[in-house]
Amino acid sequence: MRSKILLALMACMAAGTAQAGTWDGVYTDAQAERGNVQFQQHCARCHGANLAGTFEIPPLVGRFISYWDGTTLDVLFGYISSAMPQDRPGSLSPAANTDIVAFILKANNFPAGTKELSVDDLKSIRFDADRPQPAAIIKKRVKAR
Repeated sequence: MRSKILLALMACMAAGTAQAGTWDGVYTDAQAERGNVQFQQHCARCHGANLAGTFEIPPLVGRFISYWDGTTLDVLFGYISSAMPQDRPGSLSPAANTDIVAFILKANNFPAGTKELSVDDLKSIRFDADRPQPAAIIKKRVKAR
């Protein structure tokens, strides 16, 4: 009985805090391709065409992901929008910056979806570094306790 109550409580909590995450296909391939074009024009000279960075400039793939884990995409977008490109901070449009975020997600192997990432959605999308476990696995673990 206790486990059923716990499961019900967890389901209610999850429903109240449910939001999309970076593993839910929050951008499209076409948007990421536009972002690649913007990135190559405005960002690659510092971060490298392959996003690997340099000794002085951080990479935008790999360990980069852990810096943003647990935030929402608006935090990354806000940083890019206000601090980049380094020689002209804040000079790119919100649409260009959103496309660049989509490209960075794709470069880090987050899946594409069918809906483009929009500025209005950024606050409601969790930046999850690791793919969340399916609910069935979580339920199984709770039930075993």
